Amino acid sequence: MAGQRKFPYKVSEKDPEVFLVKARVQAHDVNWYLELTWSSGAKRETLRIDDQGRPFHTSGNLARPAYAYPLGWTEWIDNPPQ
Repeated sequence: MAGQRKFPYKVSEKDPEVFLVKARVQAHDVNWYLELTWSSGAKRETLRIDDQGRPFHTSGNLARPAYAYPLGWTEWIDNPPQ
C-alpha cells in the first residue's frame, strides 16, 4: 500500500514488525498459507504461517452474502465494505 516501507524489513526483539494480511477472492474457494523467509547473520529459514497446521480458507462471495470478522472485533459482521 502507499506509504509503506519496502522490503526487506529489519526487526529486533525490541522493535518487532506486525503485518496485516488481507486475503480476498471474488469467485473462487481457496486454501492457502503464508511462507515468511527470514535471515539473521548466516542463519536463514522459512516459517510457514497457517491455521494451527491447516491452510487458511478464503471463499469468494460473488452473488452471495458477505461476512467478515474484522481485526479487533468480537463478532462477525454482515456485508462488510470492500
